Amino acid sequence: MNDALIIGSPPAGSMWVLHPPKDPWGDGYVVVLQVEMHDQGLDARRGVELAWPTHAQEPDLVDFFQHLANDWRGWDGERSWRSLDATMRITARHDGKGHVTLGGTLQQDSYSPDGWLARVFITVEAGEQMMSLVADLRAHFEGLAR
Repeated sequence: MNDALIIGSPPAGSMWVLHPPKDPWGDGYVVVLQVEMHDQGLDARRGVELAWPTHAQEPDLVDFFQHLANDWRGWDGERSWRSLDATMRITARHDGKGHVTLGGTLQQDSYSPDGWLARVFITVEAGEQMMSLVADLRAHFEGLAR
């Protein structure tokens, strides 16, 4: 897949842009995903590392979203995911009324107290829209499947 995956509501709203994942070291264990986050006056971009275990069918990011989709009726509290290098985090909260608010955070690096941090929120419908997002994510990583 050569196209970026856009999550959110472009052109005027908040959005995340996930570029096609690459295995820069060719080792089959780690992939790098270029991620952009945009909102009113905010533009952040960074490459993030994701675990890509040799025997896994898909990365844990897809698995995280699949669990959210499976629990479309809702859950208590906040669920979270982070990239292997901890430079991207995603939180998810269900409002109990059929919507999930996703908070995406990108940061310059995970080991320094200084540097930039960007957070963009996206709201998706918990049922069909979330299932569609899972399918899009799965397709986005399809080129890396073993």
